[in-house]
Amino acid sequence: MKYLSKFIIALVIFFSFTELCVAEETYQCIWRNPERTMMRIFPDAKDYKTITKKISAEDLIVIEEKAGALLPGQKDAFQYYELFGEDNASLGYIFASTQKGEYGAIEFVFGVDTKGEIIGIYVQRSRERDKEFRKKEFLDLFIGKTGDDIDNIEYTETVGTKAILYGFLKELTVFEVVNTE
Repeated sequence: MKYLSKFIIALVIFFSFTELCVAEETYQCIWRNPERTMMRIFPDAKDYKTITKKISAEDLIVIEEKAGALLPGQKDAFQYYELFGEDNASLGYIFASTQKGEYGAIEFVFGVDTKGEIIGIYVQRSRERDKEFRKKEFLDLFIGKTGDDIDNIEYTETVGTKAILYGFLKELTVFEVVNTE
């Protein structure tokens, strides 16, 4: 009986550690409902294409200097979506971002047009008690802005609003760096 209880404790510890490692390695945001969000942000969109770009070691250094450290699972590849309208013309891009909140992940999706201006934002999942970052008044501060304009936005600082701000900065910085030849 003594050995059985030690064996069970060892198994619990092993599987808890394994689960923790797996969760840490896959910290990517999933675009949960592409069709709904696509129509919400790009009403004229007819289709989209998933684009995955590898992040080189050199690019990672530049990204982390500009936007801070990326979360585990976000350091090797960057995924975003290009949206197309009539005649397969590019309308812009959608980014799905995950940021750490006080009570877990904050997932949000946003779109930029072909000029790089933010045109829509949708918070798709969060467990935060603070609701400031979900308010239309806060999210609308980003509409029409580019990555260069984000630092100048005045807002009420909470864990959630800072996470959203950092998510915009991170996604737009990575997009710029991995698409620079």
